[in-house]
Order: sequence, then structure tokens, then C-alpha cells
Amino acid sequence: MKLFSKLMLIGLSILIFSCGDDDDDGPAYDFKDQTATGSINGKSWTFVSGRADISDGTISIDLSADSDAVPCTTFSFDGPYIFFYIDNEIGVTELKFDFDDLDNSKTATFYDPDEGDFGLNIIAVEGAIEILSVSESEVTGRLDIRDGNDNSSSVNGTFTVEICE
Repeated sequence: MKLFSKLMLIGLSILIFSCGDDDDDGPAYDFKDQTATGSINGKSWTFVSGRADISDGTISIDLSADSDAVPCTTFSFDGPYIFFYIDNEIGVTELKFDFDDLDNSKTATFYDPDEGDFGLNIIAVEGAIEILSVSESEVTGRLDIRDGNDNSSSVNGTFTVEICE
């Protein structure tokens, strides 16, 4: 009986440890080689224009599907848009949200101005944003971001935005 108990314990231990995290399967994002496209709050969305502001080592980026927007002079865009803050450096930033470590949380926000009195903010907590280049006049990057809930908001693809002064 002792042998049987030991074998069961060993078997259970192997089972528990073999069903651990799948973090070694690769990154939690897969950038597509296309114009940033997807949906915001269940509404189809494709990047058309946007803007970037650089300050104190951070880039603030707004991405819009508004074809009538003049990015550096328009305060807000018509229709849904995406905004996020990211370190001013080339590379990939994986999204995460941690109540216990808010200073190191990285998110993006899908904004739908047509919901409610003040619009609807949907926080993207899954995926990643990659800054590919920063020049004197523009920022180029790509993203694969999802809301992490029902994924009614998710966008994947590339973008290039003007740096506003």
C-alpha cells in the first residue's frame, strides 16, 4: 500500500508540473504585415491617420480611422480611436496590467465616443506594441492588442504617425 501511495504521489506531481504555464510557447502576440486593422467595441476599424507627442522619454500615440482628421491640429477624432503611452525606444513592449505594480503596467486604450455620455474606454491588456523607428518627423510601429475580455476590441498591424510639436 505504501508503494502504491508513493507511486500515486509521484504520478500526481508529474501531472501537476506538466500542466504548468505555457509561457514557453513563444510571445503572446503575432504582428501581421498589414495596415492596423480590427475592431473597437465590435465596430470595424482600420487605421488612417494619427499623431505622436514625445516628452520626457515617453511617446504618446493616437491612432484614428478618421480620414478627415488633421492629426496635429485636431484635439479629438471622429469615431473610435486608440491611444497609448510607450517608452521612447525601439523595441517590443508586451501589454500587462497588474494592480499590485501599476508603475510597470503597460496598456493601450480603445476609445468609442459613441457609447454613453462620455464615451467608452476599453483597456487592452493582451498583446504587444513595437516601435520600429523614430525620426525627426514620424514614428513607425506595429501592434497586436486585445481587450482580454471578449476581444470585441482588437487591432493588429502597422502604423506611421506624424510627430506633433
